[in-house]
Amino acid sequence: MLFVYSSRAYQQEITQLMHKELATHVVEEYRFYQGDKPDIESTKETFHNLMYLGANFEFYLLDTSGKILAYSTDPAKIKREKVSLAPIQTYLNTSILDQPIHGQDPRSLTGEKIFSVATIKQNDQVQGYLYVILGSEIYDEIADMVLSSQILQWGLGLLTAGFAFALLSALWITGLITKPLHLLTSQVKTVQQTGLSKQSVQNIQVIERLEQWQEGTQDEVNILGSAFRELLEQLNEQYQNVVTVDELRKELLSHVSHDLRTPLASLLGYLETWELNEGKVSAIESRQYIHIAKKNAHKISLLIEQLFELAYLDSGNVQVNKEHFSIAELIQDVLQKFQIEAQQKQIHLDISPKDSSICVCGDIEKLERVFTNLIENAIRHTPEGGSITVKLINSSGLVSVEVTDTGIGIPEADIPHVFDPHYKAQNSVRENTAHGGLGLAITKKILDLHQSEIAVKSAIGQGTTFEFSLAAKA
Repeated sequence: MLFVYSSRAYQQEITQLMHKELATHVVEEYRFYQGDKPDIESTKETFHNLMYLGANFEFYLLDTSGKILAYSTDPAKIKREKVSLAPIQTYLNTSILDQPIHGQDPRSLTGEKIFSVATIKQNDQVQGYLYVILGSEIYDEIADMVLSSQILQWGLGLLTAGFAFALLSALWITGLITKPLHLLTSQVKTVQQTGLSKQSVQNIQVIERLEQWQEGTQDEVNILGSAFRELLEQLNEQYQNVVTVDELRKELLSHVSHDLRTPLASLLGYLETWELNEGKVSAIESRQYIHIAKKNAHKISLLIEQLFELAYLDSGNVQVNKEHFSIAELIQDVLQKFQIEAQQKQIHLDISPKDSSICVCGDIEKLERVFTNLIENAIRHTPEGGSITVKLINSSGLVSVEVTDTGIGIPEADIPHVFDPHYKAQNSVRENTAHGGLGLAITKKILDLHQSEIAVKSAIGQGTTFEFSLAAKA
């Protein structure tokens, strides 16, 4: 319909432009008035002669009010006695026609047609108008016949078929585009409904269903699916870490309650015994009760201090104040602290080489804690007559540290777990000590803060070596 309407409007504009001066030429060639009065008979004869110009024109003589005085068509078909002068004046006042101007059609009460018009004047006085309809009744009949012709029907049929094909193609392309989006939406809803499981295997199975979304493509849906898969992988990893930490926390609380129960019960027992026997026992026995109670209180204090230290290192808010210092001097100071205890067990403590020029970059206070834990652990598991050696190797911008003892060693099955909080190896020595299995866990946390990994080499009856590296002074 738009095509037909546009074509007809285009044709009308061209037709009106082509015949703009038609009425003017006719007025110049023929006379339609005798004096002040219209010559109706002469006008009808003129119109009859003008019909030879073509069946596409209808001629009307109008007076100054728009009343029809004479015409070239069948009188029975005239439906109006008068036409509006507004479009006629618009036509006459328009120098350039940029769109069709329609006037009233005398053969219709509502219809309009394009036209050509000229003013009839005498002595500069307007006597009337020559009103020429461009597109007569015969033209309309032929146009309607062409409109219903087989060619136009074929054209409309082809247009309809083309529209149907375009619609089906659009639906197919839309389905092709939205299909992966529907699939991704379904997968997201599945994840939303099921959530993440404590069983990592189940989560991995859900993530594997998203393997079809690949990176490195310009397809936005693939990019979105790939990003969602990566997000799930990160969430699963974080969730499993939370689950692991939660389980470790529960296990830690269980071990802490067990480790605290024994010295606390002993502390209360000796204090109650001392209180009940006050004045009944000798001063020596009384001091012995107090000494044992104090020793157990010290065990509890050390254990709680270690727990707070481990919790602090786990918090993620630890500040590492790095500075350059002589690592040999720091190790010598730590060995000096354990000299008396080592002499009591006839254990030889040594550092190699004794070179104070070997410097590292690190937090001296926290690294002192590392060496304290390692030496203390080595003394506890080294029998009398053994030795503990700290070896330094300076190379390639790193200083390697090896703490080796000749102690009882660690069973192979226990080596992967020695840094777990409260883990107790099969041959661990903790009796009557203030150690809850937190020393090595604290050591690993501190070295992690220095971006250093600690490793263990051990064999039953042949001793143990802990080794790690620190950044050397540039």
